[in-house]
Amino acid sequence: MQRVSWPGAGVEGLLDRALRLLDRPRRSVLGIAGAPASGKSTLAALLLAELERKRPGRAVGVGMDAFHLGHRVLVRRGQAEIKGAPETFDAVGYVHLLQRIRTETATVYAPEFDRNIEDSLAHVVEISPAVGLVVTEGNYLLLD
Repeated sequence: MQRVSWPGAGVEGLLDRALRLLDRPRRSVLGIAGAPASGKSTLAALLLAELERKRPGRAVGVGMDAFHLGHRVLVRRGQAEIKGAPETFDAVGYVHLLQRIRTETATVYAPEFDRNIEDSLAHVVEISPAVGLVVTEGNYLLLD
């Protein structure tokens, strides 16, 4: 397979884009989409660490995994075996949170998926007014 290259591609290009988004007057959201186990979370974590080094306190991460429906709900619906499929996410809740992140000037709180318990914890990601960029990642960011 031939590698395709374009200006701004790669990790450095992503970092440059993120820094430009931080320079905007409003809060921005940068999405990273890809297949399961393709490195989305790793890339997001590396990007956030570099942003923290360059612009402390200005960027946070909010993963789509935090919008998995709760295990109890999946069991009740008979969907525990397909956890991770598009229909096992609260897509509407995720979209609403992204809208709040983009429009509200007050602190917004977001959930985080805890792999130790395979469930989400509510209100543990604090998105203060100082945050200018939210990096989000997930398998289904490009679905309608």
